[in-house]
Amino acid sequence: MAKIVGIDFGAQMSGNTVIAYIIDEKIEFDQVAKKQNTDSWLKATIKEIKPEIVYIDAPLSLPKAYYGNGQNFHYRSADIETRAMSPMFLGGLTARAMSLKSQFEGTHFFEVYPAYFQSKIIQSNHYKKDIDKFLSDLLKKIPLPLANTPDNWHQMDALMALTSGLRHQKNKHLSIGETNEGIIII
Repeated sequence: MAKIVGIDFGAQMSGNTVIAYIIDEKIEFDQVAKKQNTDSWLKATIKEIKPEIVYIDAPLSLPKAYYGNGQNFHYRSADIETRAMSPMFLGGLTARAMSLKSQFEGTHFFEVYPAYFQSKIIQSNHYKKDIDKFLSDLLKKIPLPLANTPDNWHQMDALMALTSGLRHQKNKHLSIGETNEGIIII
C-alpha cells in the first residue's frame, strides 16, 4: 500500500491544521502550534514524512467556468452534491491548498471532505457534539489502531481524511464530482 497522509487544513496561524499518518502500523497525529506559520510547518512535515499520496480537506480546484466551460463561477459539481462551501468563498484556503499541491511534484494530492464522509459513511449523531462518542463510532471504520486518542475535532477530521484515503487505496471509496473539474474522495 502507498504511504499516505490525511490533512485537516486550517487557517494560517490558527493552530488548526493537523496531519494524520501511519507509522509502525499505528495512526499518529501532528498538529501545528497556534501562531506558527501553517504553510511552512506543513511543507516541512510533508517533506519529513515523504508520503506518496496526500488526502487533504481543502478544495484543490476551481469551478470549470473559470476555464471557459460552464456558467457556475461559485460551485463545482462536487460542492453542489456534497453541499460543501464554494472554493471561491474559501478563497485563501483554496489558493493555499492548490499552491501546496504544486510544490510537491510526484506526490499525488486528493481532495476529501470529512463532514460528508461522516454523513455518508459514519452516520453518527455525535459529530461536532461529543468527541468520545463520535470516536467510538468512527473506530468501527478504521482498520488500524491509534497511537494517541484525538483530543480535538481537527484531529478527528484529519483521521477521517486519512480513513477516506485508506478507503481509496482499497477501491472502496466514493468519487464525487467531475474529472475535468474536481473530484472529492469519500
